[in-house]
Amino acid sequence: MQWPKRFLPNGVLRRTFIALFAAAAFLSPASSVFAETEKIDLSVSPLHWNPDSRSDMRAGELEWAGEIELKSTHKRFGGWSGLAVHADGSSILAVSDEGYWLTGQLLYDEKGRLSGMGEAKIAPLLGIDGKPLTGKILADAEGLAVDGPDPLKSKAYVSFERQHRVWRYDLGKDGFEAKPEPILTERHFGKLNTNSGIEALTLLKPRPNVKDARLLIVTENTRDPRGNVRAFIAEGRTLKRLSFRLHDPYHPTDIVRLPNGDFLLLERRFSLLAGAGMQLRLIREDSVRPGAIVDGDVLLDVGQRRSIDNMEGLAVRQDERGNIWVYAISDNNFNPLQRTILMMFRLKPETLMPPHSQTLDGSLGAKAVSAPADSKPR
Repeated sequence: MQWPKRFLPNGVLRRTFIALFAAAAFLSPASSVFAETEKIDLSVSPLHWNPDSRSDMRAGELEWAGEIELKSTHKRFGGWSGLAVHADGSSILAVSDEGYWLTGQLLYDEKGRLSGMGEAKIAPLLGIDGKPLTGKILADAEGLAVDGPDPLKSKAYVSFERQHRVWRYDLGKDGFEAKPEPILTERHFGKLNTNSGIEALTLLKPRPNVKDARLLIVTENTRDPRGNVRAFIAEGRTLKRLSFRLHDPYHPTDIVRLPNGDFLLLERRFSLLAGAGMQLRLIREDSVRPGAIVDGDVLLDVGQRRSIDNMEGLAVRQDERGNIWVYAISDNNFNPLQRTILMMFRLKPETLMPPHSQTLDGSLGAKAVSAPADSKPR
C-alpha cells in the first residue's frame, strides 16, 4: 500500500510512521479459518530493486533477477514465513505464521527475470486430528523444507514457533489433506523463547544406512550463554546442539542448503528509525557440526533503499545449466502498510569457490568453475 506523500513525509518521520504500524501488526488477533483449498484472486505488480534507479541491479555478491509484489483480498493471504520452489522454477509452496499453505505458478519475462505469479491457491495446515490449526500458539508455522524437486509431491517438514515443534506432511500422498507426523516436540528442544524460538530449518545431506531425515534447525533469537543464537542438528528425534554467531541487529529467519552442501542464511533487522533490513550469509558446510559456533561471509546487506520488507522465507534451486537461483519472500504481518514481496537472485558461481581456489589477487584459480554460458532460468 502506498500512501499519498502529503500524508507521509519523506525521511525519518515517514519511516517512523510506517514502523509503528508494522510493530502493531504483531498484536492483531487471528480471524476465522477456512477448511478447504481455495483458489484466490491475486494481483501482481513488478518491482525494481532500487526504486530510485531502475538500472541499479547490484545485490552484493548476488545478481538481482526480478521481484514482484503480491496482493489478494483473501483474508488469510499474508504472513508467509517459509518457502520452497519447484526444481524447474515453475511454482512455489509457502507456509504462513497463521497456519496456511500457498501455492502458485511463477512467470518470467523474456530476460528470464521473475515477473509474475498465477493460479494461486490457499489451504489450511491440518493438525494431528485432521482439523485446521487455529490460534497463534498452534498455527505459527515459520520454516519449510521439502525432500523432493516438486514441493507438492514431496514430504514437507514444517517448523513451528511458540509451541515449538517440527511436523512432517506427506503432500505427495495426501496433498493439503495430509495429517502431520510429529518429528520433534518441545521436550526435545528444551526451553526456547516463545516468539524467538524455532525459525529456520533445512534438510541436511542424508547419511549412508541412516533412514531418518537430518535437519538443521536455527532459532530466531534464543541465545546460548555466550550470546550466540542456538541451533540444532536433528537425526530423527536425536538432537545435537550448536550455535550461530549473532550479527546484531540481524536475526535468522530462514536457511537453505546449496547444491554444493554449503548454506545460505537469511536474516532480518527492524527498527523504528532505520526500518527493515535484509542480510544473506554464506555458511560453509564443514563449519556446521555439533558444538560449533558457526559464522559466515556476508553476501548481501541492504535496507530501505531497496525494495524489501520483512524478509522471512528463502528457497534455492539449480537449473540444468548450473545457474543457482535464490528466492526470498516477505511476511507482511497482515499489515496494510507492509508488502508481500517475492524476489529472485542469481548466485554468482565464484561466490561458492573455497578460498584456496582463488589466486592472491582475488581472481579465480585453476580449480574454479566458470560461469554458465546462459544465465536465464531453465
